[in-house]
Amino acid sequence: MKRKTKHTRRRCRIWHGVVALLLLLFVLFRISGGYKLKKRLQALQNRGHPVTLEDLERSYSLPAGVKNAADVYLAAFSNYKKWDRDAMRGIPIAGRTSMPSRTEPLDAPTRQLVDQFLSDNEQAISLLYKAASIEHCRYPDDFTQVSNRIKYRRFGMGNDVQVAAQLLRLEALIASEDKDVDKFLASISASLALARSLNGPLMIHCSTHNDVLSYSTYRSIERAINQTPLTDEQLLRLSALVKESDNDKGFKRALLTEQCLGLHKFIAPLKEVSKRIGEQESGQFRGLVKSRMLGLNSRHALGYIDLMQKSIDALELPDPDRLKAFEAVRQSAPSNKQGRIIRDVLSLDREIERQARARVTCAGLAVERYRLAEGHLPKSLDNLVPAYTKIIPEDPFNGENLRYRRLKAGFVVYSVNDDMADNGGAEISKKRLDPRGKLLPWDITFIAER
Repeated sequence: MKRKTKHTRRRCRIWHGVVALLLLLFVLFRISGGYKLKKRLQALQNRGHPVTLEDLERSYSLPAGVKNAADVYLAAFSNYKKWDRDAMRGIPIAGRTSMPSRTEPLDAPTRQLVDQFLSDNEQAISLLYKAASIEHCRYPDDFTQVSNRIKYRRFGMGNDVQVAAQLLRLEALIASEDKDVDKFLASISASLALARSLNGPLMIHCSTHNDVLSYSTYRSIERAINQTPLTDEQLLRLSALVKESDNDKGFKRALLTEQCLGLHKFIAPLKEVSKRIGEQESGQFRGLVKSRMLGLNSRHALGYIDLMQKSIDALELPDPDRLKAFEAVRQSAPSNKQGRIIRDVLSLDREIERQARARVTCAGLAVERYRLAEGHLPKSLDNLVPAYTKIIPEDPFNGENLRYRRLKAGFVVYSVNDDMADNGGAEISKKRLDPRGKLLPWDITFIAER
């Protein structure tokens, strides 16, 4: 009996030792993870990256004492006179009527409607011009209140900015048809300023900024080239405006914000995280609680930082290498919901498309300058160097020179787009469909048909 008792005691001592060792390892695991995360967060702050929502709010603050263009933009948005749905049907861009081809003017009834629409919105347009003259802009968005429920919707003034961009595009359209170059240039400048106004750090800000440039400003310039003769000085001015818009660092700012918002779930008190996530994401919140209890939270946070930092650093790589690096990060993201969100955030498609449209527009303007000076089109883009451009712009999709082709009337400068295939400068068109009714592949183009 005594031998059995001694054996039982010995076994208890062994198990106590094992449990104590496991507890010690668990404590060391949690402490080391927390220490590594703390050091990593400090390193991010040393690089100027926002780590907390308060850091993010401060990074978006205006210099003391400056005028805020957002006050004027908000007044412009509130003065917008929206027509009813039936009346808007006859208006292109802002309504449902299709635009005529780039070489054709609006028909008389459509032109009359557009003139009336612009007249009704004269006050809003005037305020847009006034706001464009103010350097700094900060919309009244409190980023300490950004929650998971709203950060992927149109946050702040995104929709209003797009409506305002449509007004300016319509005005540029009329100015180009009337051969009023000064008014056209002023409208383009105001449109670029409007895009810059959306310099907030959220990804949706960056997306709206890209939309305004790609689908309003650059297309307005392309249409004007087809309808309005411009002097070399005017072409140079347009080129300078487009190049300035291509130097924007909004996508990097948006990635830094997404990193900050993601970190908030890992480092903020659970009560605060619960409020920001919302009831609809209760399962995600339970997962966070479990992760913190098991000591995995810090490790997950470090993995998240690694993914985001690789992406942010990849923005400094040459164009094709940057795309490859982003795709590698996307592929290495975990398969859970958080990983899916990361993969969505790390989509470079719209950013690269904007860059491609900016570059084909600049190259197209250089071709126009050559034609104006020489009296004929260049045989290749090489003829533009160095008199009309220092270098041939690179295609951001593959790092090669942009493509150029002379047409029966005019020319096309183009990027190969994300399929990396040379489609001969074919533009996107609902008229170009395959046997299954899907759009045929297209390039990102700047076309002059004259």
